[in-house]
Amino acid sequence: MTGSSSSVPRKPAASERQRRDRMKHLYSTLASFLHLQPYERMPLPEFLDRAANALIQRKERVERLKARKEELENELRCASNNGHSLQLVRVTEIDSKLEVNLIISANNKKAEAFRVLSVIEQGGAEITNSSFCTVGQLIYCTIHAQAFQARVGFDVALIESRLLELVYLS
Repeated sequence: MTGSSSSVPRKPAASERQRRDRMKHLYSTLASFLHLQPYERMPLPEFLDRAANALIQRKERVERLKARKEELENELRCASNNGHSLQLVRVTEIDSKLEVNLIISANNKKAEAFRVLSVIEQGGAEITNSSFCTVGQLIYCTIHAQAFQARVGFDVALIESRLLELVYLS
């Protein structure tokens, strides 16, 4: 033989071990993508059921978010077609997390970023992510938050009413 590995037959046990190791690696990757506990700690059928349920939940969440995006885009179109001064306050709770979407006038000195964030924190939420983007005379804000304490939660109605006050009563 010339040292070519293709002419040497593999042992069945070695190839079976490689197959099992590859499957184990794939299951571990799936668990990490779906934020599940490692599959070694539960029976494989249960792990696969949980993975399937997690994928279904993610798909449903994507559909809800797509519908919400379209709703917001329609509101923007309607408001801009009517020539109104466009300002929007939307506060929603999604999967026990808070999402705040604002469109405010850049001339609105009362609704500055630090005041908006302060209102959310006063409502019992901790800011996890925020983005502010100015386009022309409008400021687009998206803020994600979660409760300071999971047991207590946050007051969505209070946050929304204070933000409405801040944006519209300036």
